[in-house]
Amino acid sequence: MPLFRLFVGGLALFSAQALADSTLLPTLPQWPAISTEIISAAVLVSILIVVIGMLVVTIRQMRRSDVELSRSQALFEGVFDQSFQHIGILDPSGILVSGNLALQNMIGHGQIKYDRPFWRWSCWQQGGGETLRQAFVRAKMGQISSFEIELKSREQGVRMLELGFKAIDLDDNDEGGLILFEARDITVRRQTEEKLRDSEVGYRLLYENQPVMLLAVDQQSRIQSVNQFAADLLGYSKRELLGHKVTDFYFGDETPPQQVMAQSSNEATPVWRRELRYRNAKGRAVWIRETIRFMPSNLQLLLVGEDISDNQELRRKLEFQASHDYLTHLFNRNYFESELERVITLSAEQHIDYALFYIDLDQFKVINDTAGHEAGDEALKQVALLLSGIAPPASILARLGGDEFAMLVPDCTPARAKALGELILETLGSNEFFWRKNRFNFSASIGIRLIDQTAGSPQQVHAQADTACYAAKDEGRNRLHIYHPDDEELKRRELEMVYVNRIHDALDEKRFELYAQQILPVAQDSSCHHYEILVRMRDRNGEMANPGVFLPSAERYNLAHLIDRYVIEHTLAWLASAPQALAQLELCSINLSGQSMGNGDFVGFLESALRTSAVPAEKICLEITETAAIGNLSEAISLFARLKQIGCQIALDDFGSGLSSFGYLKRIPVDIIKIDGMFVRDIAKDEMDLAMVKAINDLAKTMGKKTVAEFVEGPEILAQLAKLGVDYAQGYLIGKPCPLPELVASLSQQYSPTVPQTPTEVLQSAD
Repeated sequence: MPLFRLFVGGLALFSAQALADSTLLPTLPQWPAISTEIISAAVLVSILIVVIGMLVVTIRQMRRSDVELSRSQALFEGVFDQSFQHIGILDPSGILVSGNLALQNMIGHGQIKYDRPFWRWSCWQQGGGETLRQAFVRAKMGQISSFEIELKSREQGVRMLELGFKAIDLDDNDEGGLILFEARDITVRRQTEEKLRDSEVGYRLLYENQPVMLLAVDQQSRIQSVNQFAADLLGYSKRELLGHKVTDFYFGDETPPQQVMAQSSNEATPVWRRELRYRNAKGRAVWIRETIRFMPSNLQLLLVGEDISDNQELRRKLEFQASHDYLTHLFNRNYFESELERVITLSAEQHIDYALFYIDLDQFKVINDTAGHEAGDEALKQVALLLSGIAPPASILARLGGDEFAMLVPDCTPARAKALGELILETLGSNEFFWRKNRFNFSASIGIRLIDQTAGSPQQVHAQADTACYAAKDEGRNRLHIYHPDDEELKRRELEMVYVNRIHDALDEKRFELYAQQILPVAQDSSCHHYEILVRMRDRNGEMANPGVFLPSAERYNLAHLIDRYVIEHTLAWLASAPQALAQLELCSINLSGQSMGNGDFVGFLESALRTSAVPAEKICLEITETAAIGNLSEAISLFARLKQIGCQIALDDFGSGLSSFGYLKRIPVDIIKIDGMFVRDIAKDEMDLAMVKAINDLAKTMGKKTVAEFVEGPEILAQLAKLGVDYAQGYLIGKPCPLPELVASLSQQYSPTVPQTPTEVLQSAD
């Protein structure tokens, strides 16, 4: 444009100068007028050219503006339609003039109506149309409105929108401008808010009703928040708890939570736990298992407390039950043994003498058998009360089990121990127990072990007191016996106790061996074998244990039936495995203890073994002592009858040692009577013994029973037995016990005989 103007101006100037040049102009008379017209025309042409040029430039600029406007309009329409916002333009009557695709897709093409105001569309929820109309009116008045409303879309269901209205192209003199409205779909946000609201409500409910105490405390231990459960548990309102120090509600002097954290040796520990007691509104203790956690967000401590009062009560009961007897509420055996160990250590270190009283009630079984176990339990409770009433201060009284009690007394000299023992006996003896018109008297046997520097292990001290108690029973009951280390009888009993474990070990390791001793016919020779099975026990060193020790130990501590079972099993098995020995066998005698006879399991085993064994039952003779048979007479008669039905023979051992031998003999179904050796060993020089043996033998013969004389140790005894007509003899003169296979081989003459087989051989060997 500037260049064009410069060009036109230059052209006009040049033309004027040319025309003015007189040398170039023709000499015409009318030239001045013509030149003036020419100049005017030229100027006009120049002006026209300039105008045309300007029009051309203007047209070009308009075309460019139209293109830019089209582009801008297309861009606007693209942005308008592609916007994520839902945008619409309303005319002054509220009818939709234009709406972008987002708006149309959200509302639905079928629900947009162009013939009515938008607030009358059916997509709005009830009451929404009036709200929209009022917002439209306010927008026409120049007010900007923003609110939330629900939209019911056929395609997307119910949506929640946030709407905004604003007037556009609004003229101050014209109320008929367009209205722009924008809608944002906030359904997801609203759903999220509702979920958060529900979560908050749920969290609050969970916080309030969580079955644990939840307290937030500040650095001064003041309670900043508390849940309802904690308030209910302690019996306070929240207002009474908030702002107070948590230590104000402790029961006793408990460490504040901040100090618990400070005292922790591990700084990386995220939580701290402890058990303590809170005080409720009634002043009672509430056991709480407390967890302390630091919350760095607000510099507070979160205390989480679990009510463990029931657990503590249960623990207390369990601890009591663990250390006390359930019936008498005295200490039990476990606690007593732990205290005994402590007392022995204390005595050794501080030279404090104690006394252990082992108290065993005499014949307590009579109460149980006569009045029942309920009466027995009440009697034990009464005894416990009597003993508690006379127990010295600081003593430990316990029920060990059954009818056994024990007491540990400090600073107890022998004289004081004896006096206390006599007081116990007097107290028990002077009190009677009544139960449903039945009256019972108490008595006890007491074993006393003084605990001083000579005391060994707790087990040993306990066993020594037990041994002393048994000695008191053997001495006649209702008395006491003080243990002395040099007491021979007590030493023997202690040795028997030691053998209890040895017997169990020998049974497990099969260290019992079968021995046998020959039983020889006195009046006639016989080629058949007759012997008695004896049992021996080897210790782990291979040495033979003394039968006079381990057999009484087995009897006293109820192990005899285990040994009898071993002997029965192995004897029958050995005989079944030796056909030649079985063929030559006339009779094999096997001893049974009185305990075995009263043991139902053993009796069942015995009957089954005899019936199923390959050894004929008639070749087996079972021996039981006269004392055991008389002590269990009804059981003995029943058992002997069943065994005889199987085919076994029965021998009554040690006959003559009982008090009423002759009276009971006719009731017991036995085949053989073994005359006690205490009468046999002196018959050659004691006429009383000779008369006794003769009487027993004559009575047996009258009743059709055979006799065996024990302890035949000299030829003169054998000669006297022959004169009396005794059937069999047994003793060292006949042969000493030896292993069963060795005796059978000797009797079978498989090698040089070591045992005489006839009375003649016996007398010749004696000479």
